[in-house]
Formats: sequence, C-alpha cells, structure tokens
Amino acid sequence: MRRSKIYWLCQVFGWLGMVAIETINFTFFIVGKFNLSFFLFFLFSAFMGIVFTHGFKLILAKLNFFQRNTFTIWSGALFFTMIMSILLTTVNIGFYALLGSPLSQLLSPINLLGTIMNWMRYVGVWVIIYFMYQVLEINNELKQEKLKVEALAKSTELELLRSQLNPHFLFNALNSIKALISIDQEKSRSAIVLLGELLRFTLNYGQEKEIAIQAELQEVQKYLELEQIRFGSKLQIDWRVDEQVHNQVIPPGTILTLVENAIKHGQADAEGLLRIRVKLDLVDAEVHIEIANSGHWKPDESHPGVGIRLIQRRLEALYGGKAIFKQWSEPNWVIVHLIIPK
Repeated sequence: MRRSKIYWLCQVFGWLGMVAIETINFTFFIVGKFNLSFFLFFLFSAFMGIVFTHGFKLILAKLNFFQRNTFTIWSGALFFTMIMSILLTTVNIGFYALLGSPLSQLLSPINLLGTIMNWMRYVGVWVIIYFMYQVLEINNELKQEKLKVEALAKSTELELLRSQLNPHFLFNALNSIKALISIDQEKSRSAIVLLGELLRFTLNYGQEKEIAIQAELQEVQKYLELEQIRFGSKLQIDWRVDEQVHNQVIPPGTILTLVENAIKHGQADAEGLLRIRVKLDLVDAEVHIEIANSGHWKPDESHPGVGIRLIQRRLEALYGGKAIFKQWSEPNWVIVHLIIPK
C-alpha cells in the first residue's frame, strides 16, 4: 500500500477515534444522553484537526525540519503542539460564538485553558506518532546510505589496488561522505553518485589507450568536487584551460593522477588554504599540462609515487622519449609540467 494512502487512512480513522472518544464521554459521563449537535461539533473539530495537522505536515516538509538535530526536532514538537492546540481552540471559540454562546464565557481563563489542554491531548498524540515515524525513517535512510558507502568501498578496493593507483583519495572521499550523511543527506547522495561515476572511470580507463581531454577533465571535476566536500573553503581551484585542447587525446587518468598527487602533497604542506592550479595549453600542436599546488618542495618528493611512475611508464610506452615530464618548485608552489607530443 502506498505511503500517502496509509497516511490518509491514519488521519481519517485517527480523528474519527477522537470523535468516538468525545461522543462517548459527553453521552455517558457529562450530558447523560446522545446529543446530535455535540456529535456534529466533534465531526467539525475532527475535520479541522485533519486540515491543521496536514498543513503542519506540509510546512515541516518545506522547512526540511527533520534534517535538524534531535533537540531542535523535539523542541519543535512541543512548540507546534501548543501552537496547533491554540489555533484549534480559536476555531472552536469562533464556532460556539456563531451558535450564540456568550464571549465572556468562551473567553474565560478556565474555559480557554481547558479547551487548549483537551486539544493538546489529541494533537500531542498526532505529533508524537508523526515525529517518531519521521525520525525512524531518517535513521533508516542514514543506515542505508552508510551501507551503500561501505559496500562501495569493499567492491572497489581490490579493483583500485589492481589498477595500482594510489587509493587514498577514495578513502578520504568515503570518510567525507560518511560525515556528510548525518549533516546533509541531499549532498551525501550527490557525492555518492559522483564517487560512483569517478570509480567507473578509474576502473575502466586502463582498458583504453587514449581519451579526449574534455572527457578526462569531466572526471577531474568530479574528483575535485568530492575533495571540496572534505576541505570546504580551504581548497581553492584555479582552472586555466585553453578550449583548443578539449579534443586532443592523452593517456587516460593522466590529469586525474596529477591532480590527486598535487592535493596529496599540497595538503601536507598547506597552511590554511590549499591552492591547486590546473593549466592546459596547445602549443605548436603539443599539449602542455601543468598542475601546481601551493606549498614547498620536500626532499622525498624527488622520488615519485606509484601514480606518477605509472604515468611516466605509459608515456614512455606510447611516445618513446618524445613526451616530457618535469617537476620543479617556485616560491610557495610545487609544479608538475607534462608535454604530450602531437
């Protein structure tokens, strides 16, 4: 059965239950006999209860209220119970006033307090049930999201090791997504999609000899979006890409590995802000790729990591000695420059 149908069945039968309780109470314990006018009034009250609580539900959905912390959620539950009870009491007073009841009696403190407390019984039950349902649903979604992340990590770890690429960015991304799940579910879902697309590229590009730079840059953008989740405003990307290079081809994963390497070494030396510069030009029909990260050259960086060594081997296999790979430092920058021959 659809959730919306279940919701409306619960709404209707729940408020009809209120009508039954109040009718029995008035018939057997207060008036002593069945009174049609009271019964119709209870039906009207039930209708208004449905209208107000459904409107309340729509407001909560628009505010993404259940994405907030636990204290805010349950404080809001108490607040909204009181507000709705006061509003429904106001409707009741208006209804009685139209029937000719004196306002002095309707607005007496005892009558007001009694009516508000009576409404709080029913509205409070509705709020508790609805809030508990939403909280349990969100907790279930969080568990499902975490399971997806863990399954994604398990299913790709061996493949990444097989590709011999440094997998540290994967684990950093997964940790960032796990942290994000409890803060912003929409962003975490988008991040999981990005990571899945990036991993498909990472696992498949080894089967291809070359790839268009434009396609590679799309994957680099996804990778940087994931890293932006981890670093936030502490990561600054400077893109300087000549559109002429878009249709040129390079060994797959070349730019991705260089950027990943720049972030890996740059973050270790970053003092507050980590800056990454991605520059691509077409010079005399040769593709010039320059990836720079803020920081300082370290002696152990003269020995390239696995990813860099794989790039050098692929360049040697594809272009012989024609491809040029250089690495140097400038004040506050470490730069890698790659030239792909035509």
